[in-house]
Amino acid sequence: MELSSTVFIQVLIIFILMSVGFAMKKLKLITDDGIKQLTDILLMVVTPCVLVRAYQKDFSPELAQNLIIAAVMSFIIISLTIIIATIIFRKEDTLKYRVSIFGSVYSNCGFMAIPLLSAAMGSDGVFYGSAYLAVFTVLYWTHGICLYGGSLKEISVKRIISNPGLIGTTIAIILFVLRIKLPYVIGESIAYIADLNTPLAMLVMGSYLTSLNLKKALSNASIYLVTVMRLAAFPLVSHAILKIFGVDEGIGRSILISASCPTAAVAALLATKYRLDAVYAAEIVSITTILSILTIPLVLLLY
Repeated sequence: MELSSTVFIQVLIIFILMSVGFAMKKLKLITDDGIKQLTDILLMVVTPCVLVRAYQKDFSPELAQNLIIAAVMSFIIISLTIIIATIIFRKEDTLKYRVSIFGSVYSNCGFMAIPLLSAAMGSDGVFYGSAYLAVFTVLYWTHGICLYGGSLKEISVKRIISNPGLIGTTIAIILFVLRIKLPYVIGESIAYIADLNTPLAMLVMGSYLTSLNLKKALSNASIYLVTVMRLAAFPLVSHAILKIFGVDEGIGRSILISASCPTAAVAALLATKYRLDAVYAAEIVSITTILSILTIPLVLLLY
């Protein structure tokens, strides 16, 4: 109950920050180019710093084992949701089903989960949540790209290994395993940059909501199914798997928060790139983001 309340309060804070981003975009205090630049800063600089800071822990075999467990469970959960979504969303000529599958499977486990994990569980939450983020990164750059592009040829090993999130996780793990503690000056500098994650990410997310035509979005039946899958069905599937395998509570909470987040913003970006229905993708991102203020605390309360 306490964790659910903490997360609910943090989600409210996040939505206040998002409303600031929404207002800034509406008032033209920030442009599309500015949003793109902030997104690049978050991906290229801030997120790796968040991960490095989370892994500045004293190494122990137990922590290493728990990290592996978190990664394996994350892979099982995301893989199973891919299978379920593929079965549910039938192929059709408009190719909208590709966006539906991606939108229901891939959560915003970077921009939204990390601030929630940090606030609710501290560095331990980010530590285990990073395992979910790493698995998410590999799968969306393989299965996700193949899904949107419609061909295995779209998969690029170079893109996978050069992804900032994966690079940050790799560096952080190396420092952790080799028991390398960063000098105070460097560590504090990284901490200051990492603290930018929540406000910057939410300003960006808020600016995305300005493009939402709520009346039009709510008239699209497909969005209802994707929203239910992303915010309710798949978190419950994750919950069941974690319980079946008897996963440690701390690890389970970290994974569940990551799995319960709204649709990843990259769903709309990739839809634009591959000339699919980008408006539909943006509507999914926006609707699931708005409704997650209620669903995330409820899922955690159940857990």
